[in-house]
Amino acid sequence: MLNNNGLTKLKEVLKDKTYCYSISILLLGLIPILPFRGKGVLVAIFIITAILSLQNKTRKLNYLYLINTVLFIGYLISLLYTDTIKQGLSILETTLSLLIFPLGFMLFSGNNKIIKSILKQEKKCKYVFIGASFFLAILIFYTSLEFGNYGTEKINLNNFLKTLNQNFYWLTDHPIYLSIFLAVSLLMIASLYKNSNKKSKFLLALIGLFQIFVLILMSRKGILFSVFLSIFLFFILYIKLNKKHIIQVIIVSIFFSLITFKYAPDTLKRFRETFDSKSYKKIENYSSTSIRYGIYKCAFHKISNSWLIGYGVGDVKNELLECYQKTSPVLVKGQYNSHNQYLKILLSIGFIGLMLFLVSLFINLKLFYIKKDYFAFCLLIMYMGFMLTENILDRQNGVILFSFLLNYYCFKNTNLDLK
Repeated sequence: MLNNNGLTKLKEVLKDKTYCYSISILLLGLIPILPFRGKGVLVAIFIITAILSLQNKTRKLNYLYLINTVLFIGYLISLLYTDTIKQGLSILETTLSLLIFPLGFMLFSGNNKIIKSILKQEKKCKYVFIGASFFLAILIFYTSLEFGNYGTEKINLNNFLKTLNQNFYWLTDHPIYLSIFLAVSLLMIASLYKNSNKKSKFLLALIGLFQIFVLILMSRKGILFSVFLSIFLFFILYIKLNKKHIIQVIIVSIFFSLITFKYAPDTLKRFRETFDSKSYKKIENYSSTSIRYGIYKCAFHKISNSWLIGYGVGDVKNELLECYQKTSPVLVKGQYNSHNQYLKILLSIGFIGLMLFLVSLFINLKLFYIKKDYFAFCLLIMYMGFMLTENILDRQNGVILFSFLLNYYCFKNTNLDLK
């Protein structure tokens, strides 16, 4: 039973409608463990609460966040010259978060009280996201035990990764996107570690080390390179690493890599093939490196034929398939995308579109660096690294988290005076 003081506080909370906006932000921290439709529901809740915030508008809206809609607008304009309109509309639906989050935060910017309430949720949201990612890592590890026992029986990596992609509880997804959740969580852990008490540091360290193991186990080479580079950069910028710290980070990384390679040797094979010259001579179904090499050759060939404005967002798949048919039956069977977000943008909206997208990213980078928000700076660097090897904005599981984080930290760093 609540006493009078408790009831009074509860009434005050309910009367203060800003808690609704705070909850819409905190709920997005659950993204790693929500099913596909659940993520879409959270985006809908976010934009509804943002629209409702207009009722309490007390100052001019900040239109700066609209710069983060540039890619979506480029895709939209490209419908004017794309042949496959249906495919183009499908991609616009998938990437709708690139429009919704900038618009939502722009609407939130019209009330100082709402801004303060949302900014106060940053640390809580990080902890929610880390907890959700830790639970995800446990499920991934438990699933891996179906394909080996890390002792007498080595992990069958191919079957394990296939299960994640086809039959992984309610969270079935490509290992790339599962890896991204863990990667973002690791950077969040790094950002919280320095100012935490001893107990929290110990807990964060345990969660982080376990997630590193699971991340290496899923063996997404581009993701691993980007996350370790960004965390290392964050330590240099924020924690001011000395030689002792650098050596400790290197030793821990090597230790967990060796442990993973020992008990899941197929993981090591996936890294070795990158440096095998055979991977660049013939496209083989068992070699992801050779497949990527073939994809990139076709992508560059197609880009050279329409480099200024691209083919339109709806025609990229057909253009690549046309090249695949002349290159390798392995590529035709796989129906692969460009496996590089920048190449996808070049194919869709050309050099003009890519330059506008990159300008928008660098404006955010400059903002984060000037405001000394090194977490946001390194987070965006990490995502830009992800885009070198994956089309992370082609699926809702990738684009929702990216757009939310980018726009939240743009929103935060343009309102620090109100925090």
